[in-house]
Amino acid sequence: MTETNLISSDQIEGYPHPKVTEALFGHQFAEQEFMNCFKLGKLHHGWLITGAKGIGKATFAWQMAKFLLTQPIPSVEPNGLFGNSDENHNSDLGKNLKKAMIARILAESEPRLVVVRKSFDEKRKTFRSSIRVDEVRHLKTFFSLSVSDGGGRVAIIDCAEDMNINAANALLKTLEEPPKDTIFLLVSHNPQSLLPTIKSRCRELRLRNLTESDLKSALKQINLTIPENDSKIYSFLGSGSVGNSIRLLEHDGAGLYRTLLSFLNQLPNLNGFELEKFIGTFSGNKNRSRLELFVELLNMVVSRISKAGIMGYSSEDQILEDEKEIFTKLCPNPIIAKKWAELAQTQSENLKHGLAVNLDPSSLILDTFFRIEDCARMVK
Repeated sequence: MTETNLISSDQIEGYPHPKVTEALFGHQFAEQEFMNCFKLGKLHHGWLITGAKGIGKATFAWQMAKFLLTQPIPSVEPNGLFGNSDENHNSDLGKNLKKAMIARILAESEPRLVVVRKSFDEKRKTFRSSIRVDEVRHLKTFFSLSVSDGGGRVAIIDCAEDMNINAANALLKTLEEPPKDTIFLLVSHNPQSLLPTIKSRCRELRLRNLTESDLKSALKQINLTIPENDSKIYSFLGSGSVGNSIRLLEHDGAGLYRTLLSFLNQLPNLNGFELEKFIGTFSGNKNRSRLELFVELLNMVVSRISKAGIMGYSSEDQILEDEKEIFTKLCPNPIIAKKWAELAQTQSENLKHGLAVNLDPSSLILDTFFRIEDCARMVK
């Protein structure tokens, strides 16, 4: 297996790459902010596109790149090479030029575009765990090359927190002395982890989580539909993220959540036989992503139980009808809630470590449920 027949490191397997996504949903405010700067001629050289994972940040960056690279080429003449820019875009020649440019952008063969992402390790047949300094240093070579048709350049870094410290420092040097007519587009799920000096040299565009309506539209674009009877579950668990929703739909997130609640409803006396049978469905590498999703749901629901004990159960947060009864039974007051909060913290750390060192899924999940069972028995 080689890099040519694998997905990119910035792509969800089985789904279109963000660069080919045609429509962008739910980010009109960020788009307007960018366009206002463009129209005023006050584009910052560095843009930090932030927000939750899977809400369309990479798609937004590629839309920006397409827009910037397909603008009419500036000319020393007052009316430009093809006269008025609007006429150029509306002419057949202008349209053909734009189509050709878009084709090169999608093929990543456009000489004025460079993309920095995690590279493929041929030896291990997988993508590297970080963006290395060599990938960032390639920018220097890119900027040293002349472009036959002139015009500005665009560099996309996706995602910025994947850079190791040497790569981050190399990018910082470039941002401190940016090449002329170059726009940097940094995609980041976790901007807090970036060097403060990198953040200070970029203008942040924060994208919001998608509304339920926008999420459905974005999923429909990639031929996915949320089952109507499970729309509330997927809306809550997906948190307005296309990426999260894809994972949930692929692994029947609604079914996993219902099963999880059914075991919680058995507390403080779990049916060990049923639990072991269910946990057995996570064995094998092919079920790894499903296991990771279940672990996330497990962490989330324990935190929600604790919150319900402290603040009271809110009907606005209700996903399933029997949630309130289960949560209030397990955590009836703030004193018990403190125990659940402590469990939530230690459980999250233990599960994260267990997944990292590839512990047996059966042992990992069973141990977690035994701890949950112990916590439930404190309720009198």
